Amino acid sequence: MRKRIPALTRLLLPVKDYELFKNILPLVELVSSTMDDKLEKVDLLHVVGGSFMSTHLRNIDFRADRVLSSELMQRLREKHYQEFVNPLLSQIQELLQKSGVGLRAKVRIEDGDPVKKITAICEKEEYSTLVLSRRKGEEDSFFMGTVITGIMNRHISASLYLVGEEGPAPGVSPAARVMIGIDGSSTCLRAVHEAAAILGRAVAQIEQVFLVNVIDPSGFYDKSGLDNQPRSITGYKYMQEAEDILVGEGVEKRKIVSTVLFGKPGKILTEHAQTLGATMCYVGRRDRSKIAEVLLGSVSSDFVNRCRERTIVLVS
Repeated sequence: MRKRIPALTRLLLPVKDYELFKNILPLVELVSSTMDDKLEKVDLLHVVGGSFMSTHLRNIDFRADRVLSSELMQRLREKHYQEFVNPLLSQIQELLQKSGVGLRAKVRIEDGDPVKKITAICEKEEYSTLVLSRRKGEEDSFFMGTVITGIMNRHISASLYLVGEEGPAPGVSPAARVMIGIDGSSTCLRAVHEAAAILGRAVAQIEQVFLVNVIDPSGFYDKSGLDNQPRSITGYKYMQEAEDILVGEGVEKRKIVSTVLFGKPGKILTEHAQTLGATMCYVGRRDRSKIAEVLLGSVSSDFVNRCRERTIVLVS
């Protein structure tokens, strides 16, 4: 089993285009400023694949086992690098240099399937944090399929930060109004610890921190009719533990608001995040296959699919 890497110490930032990267910059700046003495590296990753390959392959007469090494494909790849990849990465490096990010980001370029490459690199090289941005209007669903969906359906030990479609509001810190889902699981407490790592060093930027325990009435009894309420009680107790963790890291107790709600967790968390104007939402993530999610459901997946405007953090 991979050792647990300290939260927010090694950041991997997949880069698709300039506008999407601008959306994640305020979050990267926040992490850089709060974790300055603990932040080991910030790496940019661009994966060449997908649309580039499909655009050119359909116009080429080739034998499948030779196309990637063909002279024509090499020329097409080099042209793609010169006209798109290199200018994009230069723009982003310039943006980072003008920002408050303390470390100079290392740039790497890989060929292949984006989902497989990102998850493999993230695990093999032991990144603590993977940061992605959603494109407005792009569906992250089981049937549509996107890089985000693909990554969510694979096992990764890193925390996954999904920046909302609009990105953070101008002049508003991602740490301003943080919501943390408390469900009585060990992963939810890890989410609290990760949020506390930032919030404890950004106390001046905090307006309020919301601890939310959603109790699903349909889950009071299991299939055999036995009482299943202890989990809900555990969730309620974890709220006090979560508050103690936050206060212990320096968050003012008066800024912490604890709430118990009833209903379907994914739906209720989404509605509550919108009502609160949450800038960032933390939830624990249990690794589960897509088949298991279809059969059993997943609060984190439901929340991610419903709550597209907010930055969501999934902590395993």
